[in-house]
Amino acid sequence: MTFRPLLALSLGLILHAGLAQAQAPVIPALPPETAPEPAPGAPPQDAPVETPPPPETPVVTPPTELPPAGGTPVPTPPPLVPTPAPQPTPPAPTPQVEATPPISTAPLLITVDSTWPALVDGKVTTVPYSRTLTIPGARAAQLRQRGVITASLDADLTAFVASLPLKPQDARFEEQWDGWAVVQRNGLTIDLAATRRNVLAALTAPQGVKAAVVVTGQTAPARTLEYFRSRGITTLLNTGETNYYGSSPARVTNIHVGAGHFKDRLVDASTVSFNELVGPVTTQTGFVTGLVIAGERTANGVGGGICQVSSTVFRALYGAGLPVLQRQNHSYQVHYYDPQGLDATIYQPSLDLKFRNDTGGALWFQTEWDDAQSRLSVSVFGKARDFTVELGTPRTLKTTPSPADRLLPDPTLASGQRRQVDWAAPGAVIEVTRSFVKNGKAFKQDVLRSSYRPWPNIYLVGTRR
Repeated sequence: MTFRPLLALSLGLILHAGLAQAQAPVIPALPPETAPEPAPGAPPQDAPVETPPPPETPVVTPPTELPPAGGTPVPTPPPLVPTPAPQPTPPAPTPQVEATPPISTAPLLITVDSTWPALVDGKVTTVPYSRTLTIPGARAAQLRQRGVITASLDADLTAFVASLPLKPQDARFEEQWDGWAVVQRNGLTIDLAATRRNVLAALTAPQGVKAAVVVTGQTAPARTLEYFRSRGITTLLNTGETNYYGSSPARVTNIHVGAGHFKDRLVDASTVSFNELVGPVTTQTGFVTGLVIAGERTANGVGGGICQVSSTVFRALYGAGLPVLQRQNHSYQVHYYDPQGLDATIYQPSLDLKFRNDTGGALWFQTEWDDAQSRLSVSVFGKARDFTVELGTPRTLKTTPSPADRLLPDPTLASGQRRQVDWAAPGAVIEVTRSFVKNGKAFKQDVLRSSYRPWPNIYLVGTRR
């Protein structure tokens, strides 16, 4: 049975029907049909209808072309997808360049920090020691720029280290910010090479401003803390002060020589004798010729000014509460010893200044003088006392006017020349009350009385022709 004629006939009929449809007349649209009655329970026709969400963007598919009769089907192109708008290309990141820190203009500080053994109120402790070599900012900036220890910097560093306490100093009392302490100044051992490395590290560090001096050890002196601790010398008992403003160079020399005998001096005796501690006042022992009070006038004598020292020592021991065994005030009121009534003169070998040591232990003396301020001070240390000493203000009980000026001939001065050697002072009787206080109450008092004769102005009048 052959199907080929039937297939040809079918294709012909299909093509004929398509042509007939294309040639058919246009039929008008029918009126809309009447809407059917709503079903029971259904919403009324005018009820709002929920609007469905907008459809996604449709994919437009072009119509498939019909293949020509008897031909090969035309392939359907892929769906058209909307092309997104082009996005701007972000700029390429700028490469980050690490900024070089600026050279510091801060000063360079080369510092040594250490501690020394100390004795405070009988207890062993330490006190700090610190010194700094400061390199100014402008010079330090140049050194940081070069990054090396220059010859000049090395010279400054070497000189600074040499100025440090490399040799030990004997222990003695020193006044700290909160009181007195025995300080043992050991000699410092410095590692200069390691110190140089620290300085170089500070110069090459971006913000280096401080370099440490390397201390590797300490050397103890001959007189240590034990010297004082074993004797119970732990406390300041009192300090005496006087002023020697206006003294001649010779008088100042004798003050230095006399006060030197109380500079770091131990007295382990029941009696303190000024003449014994000073020794002979002669030119062989360092004293020079100066003005002294001799009878009715002031004259040249060896050791003029030694009474400045004896008066200062008297004030130290009297204020410490020691009993007075021998003391003589000056013949007249000497302006060096204001306030009056607290002076003591000596005249070897007969006239001495003596105190009884009732502290129960040894006494330690230290002396300081300041020629710029003309100030002399003598401090005495010993065992702590369970009482304090208070000195009242000197009271003038009686006064006598000074006499007329006195003129004394002097062949060493040319005729007509005049030189004043003494200044007028009224006579007076002055008393000072010393009180011994415990728990806020005075349990003992004594009175020191001084009698001064009236004294005139004295002038030397030249007689040499």
